[in-house]
Amino acid sequence: MLTLFGNLESGNVHKVQMILARRGLAFRRVEVAQVRGEPRRPEYLALNPMGKVPALLLEDGDVMTESGAILYHFAEGTPLWPEGRRAQAEVLRWMFFEQYSHEPALAVLRYLRNYTPEPVRHEARLTELRPRAHFALNAMQARLGGASWFAGDGPSIADYALYPYTRMANESGLELEEWPSLSRWLARVEAQPGFLPVYAEGAAETVGFDAYFGT
Repeated sequence: MLTLFGNLESGNVHKVQMILARRGLAFRRVEVAQVRGEPRRPEYLALNPMGKVPALLLEDGDVMTESGAILYHFAEGTPLWPEGRRAQAEVLRWMFFEQYSHEPALAVLRYLRNYTPEPVRHEARLTELRPRAHFALNAMQARLGGASWFAGDGPSIADYALYPYTRMANESGLELEEWPSLSRWLARVEAQPGFLPVYAEGAAETVGFDAYFGT
């Protein structure tokens, strides 16, 4: 069985849960949470020296990391990864946008507001990130003003990559009513086969960090 390392609060972990659910693949999940410093513990670093979640242990013992790479691995050969280099480049364009413009604004805003003990101490950083988050959502709104999906005529892993932290935007202090095309797109993603909502547990079984690593 596949083993996913990460916590349900992580949007990056949820991307992997989404693709595994779409593919109908059973997996167990090992709880690894940033708020407890677990991705930087020696036991986990031996598995993933990058010190981040998610990580995915394949059945042959190989370990995959980085959510975008995992999305690609499980989407190849399905409609979520289109045929043709230009269509594939468009998927990658929006996935790179998610990693360099979207996640660094929305996800960091969310983390500082909800997972740090004194968010007021980070007010300067929050003030810096808010316009960047608006810029990212405005770019998405512009794309979806004339399209149903981010790349091509159907859903792709670009949509899967952008979904979690957009759905969690209210936790970043953003009201999606300002971006109506995004709200309609979220509903389209949620209507897809095998869809798994944010915070939902998709694993067949779960294991705690200490229990798994024997600490």
